[in-house]
Order: sequence, then structure tokens, then C-alpha cells
Amino acid sequence: MAKKDELSSTERLLELIRSESPPAAEPQPRLEETGRRFKENLLRGLPFGRGTIAVGADLGHEDLKLVKVSRASEKRVDLLDWARIPFDPDIPRSHPDFPRFLRQSLLRFLGPHRAVELWATIPSAQVETRYLKVPRVPAKQLANTVYWTYRKQNAFDEKETVFDFHVLGEAEEAGARRIAVMACVAPKSEIEETRQLFARAGFPLAGVSIVPFAVQTLMLAGRIPTYGGAVAGLYIGRDWSRIDIFAGNRLVLSRGVKAGIRTMIEALQHEIEQNWLELSLAKAPTSDPGRIRAIKARLRQEVEAAQALFFPPVYGGPAAAEGASEAGTEKPPAVREERIFRMILPALERLVRQMERTFRNFALHFDNARVEKVYVSSGVRPHSSLIDYIGDELGLPVELLNPFRGEEGLRCLKTPPGSPEEQSALAPALGMALASNAVTPNFLYTYKDRERETRVRTLNRAVFAAFFALVLCGAAFAFWQDNRLREKEIERLRLQNQLASFDVRVDKNLILNLASKIRARQQGLEGAGAHFLGLAVLGELANTTPPQVRLVGVNAKWETPPAKTAAPGGKPGASGDKPAPKKIIVVEGIVRGERGDLEAELASYLMALKNSPLFRQPTISRKALDVVDNQPVLRFTAQMEVV
Repeated sequence: MAKKDELSSTERLLELIRSESPPAAEPQPRLEETGRRFKENLLRGLPFGRGTIAVGADLGHEDLKLVKVSRASEKRVDLLDWARIPFDPDIPRSHPDFPRFLRQSLLRFLGPHRAVELWATIPSAQVETRYLKVPRVPAKQLANTVYWTYRKQNAFDEKETVFDFHVLGEAEEAGARRIAVMACVAPKSEIEETRQLFARAGFPLAGVSIVPFAVQTLMLAGRIPTYGGAVAGLYIGRDWSRIDIFAGNRLVLSRGVKAGIRTMIEALQHEIEQNWLELSLAKAPTSDPGRIRAIKARLRQEVEAAQALFFPPVYGGPAAAEGASEAGTEKPPAVREERIFRMILPALERLVRQMERTFRNFALHFDNARVEKVYVSSGVRPHSSLIDYIGDELGLPVELLNPFRGEEGLRCLKTPPGSPEEQSALAPALGMALASNAVTPNFLYTYKDRERETRVRTLNRAVFAAFFALVLCGAAFAFWQDNRLREKEIERLRLQNQLASFDVRVDKNLILNLASKIRARQQGLEGAGAHFLGLAVLGELANTTPPQVRLVGVNAKWETPPAKTAAPGGKPGASGDKPAPKKIIVVEGIVRGERGDLEAELASYLMALKNSPLFRQPTISRKALDVVDNQPVLRFTAQMEVV
């Protein structure tokens, strides 16, 4: 039997894939569809109509809901298209044909758009969120602080989960300023399965998140009013419900409770089948199996009719019920609405008590903050009496979550669904279409990726700043050089003008006269130098001679070298020139001190004479040990040439 059901499910999926007509939620007339496509293509071609094309996908239990928007800016969003594509809930996501069905659905939905930013949701029941207040630490230590604070309160396996957090702002705790963050842990297998599913369909995901964060994105985009206070979101699911609280348009608390539609239906079924069956048999006892089967069939019809009255499906619920009533194929329930409501009231009360407990916990941790409003959403159309009861018990206004209410900030190029319940069902997909890494937690782009991007951005900024500084330095140098060239050009023109103002006639006699004057001045300087040469030699010797050396005699010898002879070949040489005399200074002296240091002192004195700019090639011609005043001395004779 299971194989037969699996085969029939696969055949239905293949039939859906091969179908040429796209499964739309509401078929549109051809003229309206053509006009919508024309406006979309026209806006895309205009410069002011271009923007990021984003698609939000909400893959539910039995349908795929898609919303396509164009985000020209944060305050300007165009709703391009939306669709609901049902499929058989018995078909597993791991079926080989499911990615093909997903690809065909996305291709038909996207139309000419291919480069889109695609976000999808995963079940929020498997994601753990926690509001934390951590100490104020430097930015580099924040991630480590949040990680260990969360792990201290709720341990998790890092290999099996993905950890992420977002900073909400500053908070106060026990009089100290702290940093408020929303941390969450999601199963890595669920994220990877969703990512691979869309990747096999040929449409890689840009982001993966959960429905509470999609609602947060809608609030930040102004699609759901919060009136500056705290609001709550209640999602009534099939097997469980979720209670979310938002403060400052940010999710601060989220918890799931085991009270859903199935719990209320089971209570309804128990009341009708058990109590009414016993009542029927008590009024007319019988053991006829046929009559008992007829009573049970009638009771099942009553349960289905009551369920259709209080929990009709979102799509086709009222219309189908009205059509069935008009055709006479379905009888109205024998049980009145008041009695049905009393049957499901215990399960509904448990849900309301959970909400009250959640609100008290929120007020305890948020400085007695009070929830101002409750937004309700569900996979069915809840009866108005259920909504009214929740509002009366909580003492709060209750409203259906509807992001399409109000035209401000959202221009609908395609008309949204007609009923508020259908519009509410598209809220997660619209939130994902408006999502971005800046405002929406993304399990494909966690805090580690943000830190890596921050480091790369910082490095890029540093490189850009260095390059910009280099360009500024080059520009400043070029400007300075240009000013220098301009100043040089002005100086050149000034000198040219000054030169042009001179009227001096230069001839040979003038040059010879100037040369004779320069020669006479040079000879005068040389004569003065020769006159004071002796005094200069004595002064240099006095400055150079150390205290350990005592001079006992200074002699000067002026040796005249022989004159140059005529050059061979009969050409006269430079014999007419008088050679300069060679000036030799002979110095006699003694070196005093310790006997072992006499030679060193004499060598040091000789080095001082070599370093003198007035003497050249000093040498020791004679040295000998002697005794003067009963002390050993070194008597020497040195000669050197005067420069």
C-alpha cells in the first residue's frame, strides 16, 4: 500500500512538472497580464526604474509561495509578482524530481529575470533564539564574548549547528550599561539541505532565515506598524504555535508551544464522536453494525463540517464552502457555533495562558515593558470568535498580520491576493524578498563572514588611503615643482632684463687689463703668505706638539731644485721658468715619560704632524735614548716639507 501511495505521489509530481500551464494562485486575464509585463519591462529599461530584483521563497508543507520585488532604495519597493504553487505534501524533498519541480516553478515565475537575489526560509521550530546582554567589550572581543555567554546558558554542538548573532543596541542591567544581542543556533543539516535543494534547481540562495526574522524585516521596512512600542506575533500552526515579541522593530523573544490547530481539532473530534455517539446510542439503543457505522459516518461529517467552519483552508476555503452549500452536496453542521467553540475552548485557553506567561517573562527582563498589540497568522483561516477570544483574554487589540495593508513604500505592479488571509500567507515570502544582510540574520552569512568582510574592507580602505595619500603627495610635489619652475622662469627673465640693461663693450685690452690686475693681486697674496710663513710654521708646531714632547731646536732649509733643460729636438723647454724652492723644516726634540711609552708617544706625535694641513711627509731621521735630569728621554730629529 505504501509503494502504491509513493508511486501515485511521484506521478502527480511528474504531471505537475510536465504541465505547460503555470499553477498560479489566481489566474489573470490575458490583457491584464500583458499590461503588467509591459509596465515591468518599461520600468526596468528606464534609469530610474532599475533596482535589485529580489525573490523571497517560503517552502511550506504543501505549497511554495514566491514574491518578487524590485528594490530601487530602502523606501522604494515595487511588487513585481507573486505566486502560490501547490504540491503534494507526501512527496519528500529528497525525491530526485523535487529539484526539477522547483526549477520549473522558478523559471516560470522569474520570467526574463535571471540575476536575482534569492532568499528562503527554514522551519523556525528547529532554530533556538536567545536574547542576551553581554558586557561592553571592544569590537574584536564581542564575538567571543557572545559565543561563550550563549554557550554557558545553552550548550550546543558546533559541528552540527550554525551559530550567529546580531547586535540590537545598548541595554541596562543592574545599573550597568551592556550590549544587547539576539543570538541564534540553527541545525546545519537543515540549512545545507535547503541550500543544496535550490542549488540543484539551478538557483543558488543568497540567504536562509526563519519566519520571525522575515516578520522583523517587514517591520523594519514599515510594512507592519509597531507604533513605537512592543508588539507580539502569534502563529497558530498545525502541530504547534509560535509566540514572538518584537521591541524596537527587532525580535527579542521567540518560543514555541505545543498547542496548535491539531490539538483543537482533536478536542473537537473527541467531544463529537465520543459524547454524541454515546448520546445517540442512549436515545435509541441498537446493536445493528450498519446503524452504528452510519452514526459514526454522520459524526465524522459533523467533525469535518465543524473543522471547515472554524479552520477552513486559506486558499479556496470560503468559496468552496459556499459552492458546496449552494450545490447541496454538504449539509451544514448540526452543532451550533457556540457549542463548537466551547469544545475547543480548553485547548485555546492553554494557548492563551502560554501567551500570558510569555508576556510576563518579557516584562520581567525588559523593565516592565508592555506588549501593545498582537498580530495573528496561521496556515488556515481562524474563526473570528477565536481571534476575539484571544484579544479579550489578553486585553489587547488583535489583528491579522497583513504586510500589504497601505500603499506607502510599496508600489504593487501586480495586484495582491484578494482576501486578507491570503495576503497574510504571503508575509514570510515578502519578508524574505525584502531581506538583506544588514537587517536580516542570514545563516549563510554569519558573524564570521561579517568579520572577514570587515577585515577585507579595512584593508581595502587602508590601501585606498595609502594610494590617495600617494596621489596627494604627487600632486603636491607637482604643484611645488610647477611653482619652482615658474619662479625660475621669472628669475631668468629678470636676469635677462638686467643683462640687457648693461652696455659694456668687451675687447682684448680690457681682458688683458683684468688679467694683470688679478695676477698682481695673486702675487700680493703669495708675498704676504711667504712673509708670514715662518710664524705660521711655528704656530702649527706649537699647536701640534703635546706636553710630553719638548722641542729643543727648529731649523728651516730652502732647497732650490735644478732648472729644467731644453727638450730634445731643438725645441725650448720650460727653462725660462724659475722653479719654486723646496721648504724643509728640521725639528729636534725630546720625548719624556715612562720608558716603555716613549716610542708610542713619538709615533703619536708623528701622526699628528702627518694630519697637519701645513706639513707634508714628516719622517724621523734620528732617534736615541738619553737621560735628562735623571729621567730617561727619547731624543729625536724629524724633518718635513712645508706645503
